[in-house]
Amino acid sequence: MTTGLVIGRVIKAENEQPLFGVRLLKKMAPYNQVQNLSLIIQPGDSFFPIVDAIDHARHTIKMTIFRMDDPIVRAALSAAVSRHVRVQALVAKESKGWIKRNKKLADDLVKMGVEVRSPRSASPRVKRYHYKFLTIDDAYSLILTFNPTQKNLHYARDFGLLLRDREITRELNHLFDSDWQGREFKPTETPLVISPDNSRRKLIELLGSARRSIRIMDAKLQDQEALSLLLRKAAAGIDIKVISLAAFYDEVLPNFHARKLARYKLHAKCVVVDGTSFFVGSQNLRKMSLDRRREAGIIIEDPVMARRIERVFDEDWTNATESRLPADKKIK
Repeated sequence: MTTGLVIGRVIKAENEQPLFGVRLLKKMAPYNQVQNLSLIIQPGDSFFPIVDAIDHARHTIKMTIFRMDDPIVRAALSAAVSRHVRVQALVAKESKGWIKRNKKLADDLVKMGVEVRSPRSASPRVKRYHYKFLTIDDAYSLILTFNPTQKNLHYARDFGLLLRDREITRELNHLFDSDWQGREFKPTETPLVISPDNSRRKLIELLGSARRSIRIMDAKLQDQEALSLLLRKAAAGIDIKVISLAAFYDEVLPNFHARKLARYKLHAKCVVVDGTSFFVGSQNLRKMSLDRRREAGIIIEDPVMARRIERVFDEDWTNATESRLPADKKIK
């Protein structure tokens, strides 16, 4: 893992004119309280960041689980319980292909001494729970694009962040506790990106802030508002590259390029803007993920770490496969 400092803010000043009709509704809260920020890259870092965090817990662990089958992570949770750490897990009921496995997982965790519930929100907008985060002792947290499954840990392109930041951890704990109790969640203005509460606004703002380049890794880039904005950006000369499963829109405009990941399974949800700002989280850029699911991510501005993600992107881009529209379908 690589460590760096978060040193700025993502959104431009309030008096700056928005591009292409993208109105900046509210200036994002500065992210300047972080003492330590570490980037997790999969495959490579494996289960070590998760297990290390669990092993250092003294009092509490709060973990959202969409899917989990890694025995090492499970053993670490069991060891935490044996140290008298209070471990709470929100295990999603509706996970495609994993409903029976998640029910068994929940039963096994209860037998282990973990407190388990299914997440529930007071908001009728939330139809599914897909977030992936972990908080430790009200002191630090992990925000992940990946599940602690053997497939995600070892065979998929994914990212995560370890944040030693009490404000961020408190907000994630507030979200966790709200879904634990079935209470309404009202986010505060932090760099966190929470669906369905503020993710559409914040991610559209991030894309709209681009002046030079946008890099996206997202298997399900489908949201019409996001796609329309990306096309307008490309038409204005912004260099856009997307690694996705839906790479049919490659070169629909001269500055809009798309490829399919060849080496690993693409599971990451990541956006890098101008080589300085980036988003990592559980959200895909599609309507369901932004507007109807519980998701969690964060926007960071740190040029060093953004360039690290871009280097991974560039390596995957080189090894990716092209999928282009016929010449008569391209926008002239």
